[in-house]
Amino acid sequence: MRRLTFPAVLLACLLALLTTSAFAKTPFTMVLEPEWFNEVLPDAETFSEKELGEAPVYRGYRKNPDTGEQELVGFVFLTDDYPPERVGYAAPIDLLVGMDMDGVVTNIKVLDYYESYMYSRGDFVDNSFFLNQFRRKPITDEFRLNRDIDGLTAATATSSAISRSVGETARRVARAYLGYGMGSEEEQNNNANALALLEPLTWGQMLDQGMISVMNTRNAEGSELQLAFTYIGKPALGQFFIGEATYNAVESDAAFRAGGGELMLIAPTGPGAGVSYRQFPMSVRQGEITRRVAGNRFSNVGPVLEGAIVGHASYAVAIAMHPDFDITQPFTLIYHVPGGGGDATVEYSLNGVGLSLAKNEPILSQEQLLEAQLANAGFFERLRVAPPWGVTPWVDVVLLAILFTLVMVAFLRKSSAVRWVALTMTLLYLGFYKAGFLSVSHITSLLKQGPEVFTSNLPTLMIVTFTVVTTLIWGRVFCSSLCPFGALQDFIARFAPKHWRIKVPQKIHDNALYIKYGILAVILTLALTNPNISVFQYFEPFGTVFFFSPSVLLWVILLAILAGCVVVERFYCRYVCPLGAALGVMSLLSPLRIKRVPQCTLCKVCEQSCPTGAIRREKIDFKECVRCDVCEIKLVKMVGTCRHPMEEITRRQKDKHSIPVIDLTPVTSS
Repeated sequence: MRRLTFPAVLLACLLALLTTSAFAKTPFTMVLEPEWFNEVLPDAETFSEKELGEAPVYRGYRKNPDTGEQELVGFVFLTDDYPPERVGYAAPIDLLVGMDMDGVVTNIKVLDYYESYMYSRGDFVDNSFFLNQFRRKPITDEFRLNRDIDGLTAATATSSAISRSVGETARRVARAYLGYGMGSEEEQNNNANALALLEPLTWGQMLDQGMISVMNTRNAEGSELQLAFTYIGKPALGQFFIGEATYNAVESDAAFRAGGGELMLIAPTGPGAGVSYRQFPMSVRQGEITRRVAGNRFSNVGPVLEGAIVGHASYAVAIAMHPDFDITQPFTLIYHVPGGGGDATVEYSLNGVGLSLAKNEPILSQEQLLEAQLANAGFFERLRVAPPWGVTPWVDVVLLAILFTLVMVAFLRKSSAVRWVALTMTLLYLGFYKAGFLSVSHITSLLKQGPEVFTSNLPTLMIVTFTVVTTLIWGRVFCSSLCPFGALQDFIARFAPKHWRIKVPQKIHDNALYIKYGILAVILTLALTNPNISVFQYFEPFGTVFFFSPSVLLWVILLAILAGCVVVERFYCRYVCPLGAALGVMSLLSPLRIKRVPQCTLCKVCEQSCPTGAIRREKIDFKECVRCDVCEIKLVKMVGTCRHPMEEITRRQKDKHSIPVIDLTPVTSS
């Protein structure tokens, strides 16, 4: 009964998936609708015509309730107007972005994109969780995937392209209209890189490294007092320790009161610190020169609300050092204890990031420092320190290692039971759970983008490596046990009624098997001549079933192929699969092929059992063989094969042909 109902159950499940699939919501157009402007910049009521130039934008306005006049509230712009665009898996992704006057991205809208997976997975970029991460996002954030943006599942390249495109384009608009990032590009890079290096540091680490020096003394009331000193003479250091707004105010006050100078921060800590502004009785000694710090060189930082000193001091003061002072050389800070209690001193010497900033030396980012570290490193050291795939997904690595082991044990030991375990894991894990199958799209992506398409994803790299190595040695082992759609076909053949199966006439089969090679040629030709045209999704139905595509056409194609698999074993592998065609060509180089024995010249058992029709008695069309082990298991176990030695078979053949022929023609009389 179960076998009789399998096709009906399969058809019902597929139709249910088809009718409940969500349809694409991305407009897939560059013709802008008026309501989209309000989606990305909701505070605006009206919008200007597009302003052209180096930074094309639409200005957003609203009516000021107090004055009744129109006021500018932000900008709307297209990432397409700011080349070079970031490329996703296959092509740039066109976005509409809104940004307010504070340099905060208000929202984004995906307009058009041409990613290969779209045909199998539908409008996978239309993901509210992913897109909502860009709402109210300041352009000072990194916009880096897996740092402050969580990516789309199984779409790393697409997620990264969107994140970087939004951040970089918004900053270009902010530089043009909001004065963002004033200063030379080198200064901006130094500040950004310095902040990235400083932010991971704890207070204890800064003390250990000498960035902060602490003086133990007492205040005018005789209470214990700690004074923490650090250099904040560059924007990156000031922003890090006390926050950007506070630093800008302190720097402006120091310029007004003392005419500028290198800034040192004093943060009183301990029970005697107090909360009021103090002009501490201070001197600075460098070499043979000691100078008293004049009152006009003190600037009040005020209550500490942000920055690295939060939690360590309640308020702080800044000193503008004398113009002749050399901040890059060691010096001594002297605190004159009130009430004639003597002097307390602390040595201070710039080092690390602070010293490089003070000398206006280039500050390398973590990535640049890593590149310098790996410049002369060996291959394995580079893999250990900075693998090209980033964070290693150990769960997937372990599961893939288990699956590869099952496949090779089944293949080398010719174990049908182990192979079915491997097929089950392939279908459930690689197919339905991870959608981690190989596709001819990986070949086209390799042609378009180079090997980075594999090296940037460790599980994919593992599957590709396993497939290439096993194919070059033994043939299409991947097709046998590691292809999720191949596993699905084997389950269909296992449970579908045998009397439904038909035998394709030999002549038709011999001609039809070259269809898949023609499909492969068309796909590769288009990839080389016109990369923007992609047709592989129409010939690889596993994307439809494992990604649950919303496309009706792709589901019709899938159902037609599955129907073919019910009546012709491994129908898809035989006549349609372009990836199988590519592996078939590669397998022609394989040295370890299936062995034949003399009995094979007469026996047809393996020929009749071959799921892909690759056997003609003793001859095997190896490019069509998927190394399923059916014929080899029969030879090993002598199941259904001739068990007589060849000498006996030869003798019987001779006896058969030596039997005298009796003439049974009736004799007639003359």
